[in-house]
Amino acid sequence: MRALFNIGVALAVSGGACAGVAAAAPPPPMTAPPSSIAACASSSTGAVPVLLIHGTNATVEKSLGPVRRALLEDGRCVYGLEYDSMQPVSQSVDFFTAAVERIREVNHGTAIDVVGKSQGALIARAVSLEFTDPHPLRHVVAISGPQHGIAKIVAGVDITPLGAQTPALNLLDRAAVRDMLVGSPYLTELNSGPMTAPDVRYTMIASKYDRIAAPYPIAFVDGPNVTNILIQDGCPVDRAGHLAESTDPRTVDLVLHALDPERHPVVRCLPNDDER
Repeated sequence: MRALFNIGVALAVSGGACAGVAAAAPPPPMTAPPSSIAACASSSTGAVPVLLIHGTNATVEKSLGPVRRALLEDGRCVYGLEYDSMQPVSQSVDFFTAAVERIREVNHGTAIDVVGKSQGALIARAVSLEFTDPHPLRHVVAISGPQHGIAKIVAGVDITPLGAQTPALNLLDRAAVRDMLVGSPYLTELNSGPMTAPDVRYTMIASKYDRIAAPYPIAFVDGPNVTNILIQDGCPVDRAGHLAESTDPRTVDLVLHALDPERHPVVRCLPNDDER
């Protein structure tokens, strides 16, 4: 029996809202404490459990639905946790750090893979820096995460110069959005030390057509344990943008290949003109 653990109420994503921000945020979801997380079903394959972390003003389904379904088809144990993605990023990191500890505890010390999209990709890397040996994470796969901070939020509108000095501007009235800006106090502190944990593998995925986590190199991190992948390398016909990456076949295949290259050796290259 495939295992899936959902926490909370899904955030609605209004038409035209982006994974980075929304014009008007819905109420935060109700989140259960990590102590309520249960062990993987005994019928799962025994492979490393996977924790999925969605983007801002989204849900696991909106951000990582095809990835989740493919992992479940593989018999993997998947934890899909909803969270208040408008709260300070540090609070979300604390939440998912506790979730990792709980997943490891209930599954008797197993390693864990983490897949994050957008803000979730930043959170995934930040969570990996919260642990030392023995490290509970095996692999972090980060899709278009603002690892170095975002300068453009919506369709080329540069709000970085406004910074947190303009709290009346709706986009910047959200703690998580302010935390993801280039040069924010949160990112400055997070990136002041090592960008990765030495015993964890990282796969960082980005698209040159991303208009939200832009410019796309902000999603990449340098390190001997890091593989940076541009979707268009070897597949220029895939023009998937930030939102479209969630269902883009090549992006999904890249995630699955990173987690289990033997089971998913093929990464498709299909035309995709959805630059949202």
